[in-house]
Amino acid sequence: MNKSVASTEEINELLPQTQCKMCGYPNCLGYARGIIDDNASIDLCPPGGESTRVRLAAIMGVALSSERVLLPEPKKLFALIDEESCIGCTKCLVECPTDAIIGAKSRVHTTVEKWCTGCGLCVPVCPVDCIEIKDKSDSASNSLSSRTARQRYELHLQRLEKKHEDTFEQTYVTFDQGSKEEMRTIIEAVVARKNGNEDSGYKG
Repeated sequence: MNKSVASTEEINELLPQTQCKMCGYPNCLGYARGIIDDNASIDLCPPGGESTRVRLAAIMGVALSSERVLLPEPKKLFALIDEESCIGCTKCLVECPTDAIIGAKSRVHTTVEKWCTGCGLCVPVCPVDCIEIKDKSDSASNSLSSRTARQRYELHLQRLEKKHEDTFEQTYVTFDQGSKEEMRTIIEAVVARKNGNEDSGYKG
């Protein structure tokens, strides 16, 4: 066990909150607990990049080798759904940790780019392989802070626990990211795209 006085919460605050499971733990909090309780390596977070590793080393009192291979700084990614191929199975909706994918059973799904962490968890569960991880557009409005990502993840867990998938207001709480009017605009844009009108405003 590490001798650091750092708490699980302090470690979790340093993580990017993508909930991608690349570290081998079920979520960022699980990895934070692993670092504290199981002496897990601080090198297991690709989405955090070198900057996260350096911060983890500092708070844990771990010396980093000057000869180490530097982790690349992560790109901002999002999951792009091919709406023409989507069959509306809802598997990706359940898997998405930040509820960035909207849709309903047997209806086309789409991703709200700015809410997506690019974790990629939706890709393997798609039965028709219609999801691709792409670079986010270079826009401040498309950035998602780790704190907001964590809040959205916690709400996602609450939603699954309470089984309120069919309740719009509880499913898509948006904090400062938007409003029900914005959600309506997004949905209308998806419908318009599905009908062949690509000049319908919001592009996801």
